[in-house]
Amino acid sequence: MLNSLRQKNSRAATWLDQIPKEKWSQAYDGGRRYGHMTTNLAECINGVLKGSRALPITALVRATYYRLNEWFNEHRNEASNMVMAGHVYCEELTKVIKENQRKSTCQLVRNFSRETGVSEVEVVSRSAGRQVRLYTVKLAENWCDCGEFQSLRLPCSHAIATCASLNLDCSQFISTIYRLDNLQKVYGYEFQPLGNEEYWPPYSGSAFIPNPIMRRKRSGRLKTSRIHNEMDDVETLKKCGWCRTE
Repeated sequence: MLNSLRQKNSRAATWLDQIPKEKWSQAYDGGRRYGHMTTNLAECINGVLKGSRALPITALVRATYYRLNEWFNEHRNEASNMVMAGHVYCEELTKVIKENQRKSTCQLVRNFSRETGVSEVEVVSRSAGRQVRLYTVKLAENWCDCGEFQSLRLPCSHAIATCASLNLDCSQFISTIYRLDNLQKVYGYEFQPLGNEEYWPPYSGSAFIPNPIMRRKRSGRLKTSRIHNEMDDVETLKKCGWCRTE
């Protein structure tokens, strides 16, 4: 698709080439997604600002600014209270670690190298037939066959079982990004009041006049401008109400 774009519009392709690939392509992001495997996280902002999207530009910016200030205050105070209570990680992460520790108690570990932490973990499935699955764990590389270790940057149950067999503290394999002191740095910025408009410096820039042609229609269904992808191409099969065949 990028090669096709180069043929149609070389300026647009040159503009894209100036943006580092790890900023917009998951294939080059280094794998540090921490469980967010899609770009749908950005869609949350649409729900947050749903009541403000129809406001004028100035009111929209003001509402967004105040909403961010409210969030930063809330999360900053929440992180500070947990740190003062002696917590190192948030409550949600602690629950995940405890659940993985519970699962690790029923797993058999065969160690191959203590120096590199290479082990084979045997897990008996509770499904029909009680199948046995084997997972290779490499603690030195933060890697496991299940993929959870390297995706979440958290020790999975197989990694925790390996740490227990080697008498290692599994917390050393938890990414530092999850620490509450790092969370405090994220929300450490403090917003400033906008102040009374009478005290704002005078504006000397260009005058912007709205284009009446681009005004939103007050009646009828709005035409969406969202770019559809392969996730939208879902075929809906019609089935018979009696025999349930297509």
